[in-house]
Amino acid sequence: MNKIKDIAIIASPDNKTDLIEWSYFNKEALAKHQILALGSTANILEGTLNKKVNVLESGKPGEYSALRNLIEENKVDAVIIFDDAGEIMHNRSLYSIMETAIRNNIIIATNRTTADFVITSKLIDNEYKISTDEKKITDKNTFAVSKTYPLAKAS
Repeated sequence: MNKIKDIAIIASPDNKTDLIEWSYFNKEALAKHQILALGSTANILEGTLNKKVNVLESGKPGEYSALRNLIEENKVDAVIIFDDAGEIMHNRSLYSIMETAIRNNIIIATNRTTADFVITSKLIDNEYKISTDEKKITDKNTFAVSKTYPLAKAS
């Protein structure tokens, strides 16, 4: 990951207030990075951050194919989702974003607390090498680890 991160932000209509409060609270940290979002979310972010936001194509309503493609092409470093937990797990489009992010080993935050920790991490403003030797989804229920890790010896 480059020093300047490409951060995609998704917010449901019911969570726009949270998005406004969160983006204003993290305005200074977010200003250093490239922000990607869909239509109304992009408009809100441009207003609270006072910076240009890259608008993603929405395609069909509720579908995030352009974002999934960018994740697959390693053009997104983090995804932050503002939606209800139940909706994230049951909405096929949001769930597919999570699967794509996990498969490509990128940052994903599905609640405000995690988003705060990600944005304020000392790693967010530095270059970072993504490990390719970690867990990968092999199907919907199985994870495979491509590298073994030595256990520490007890003293």
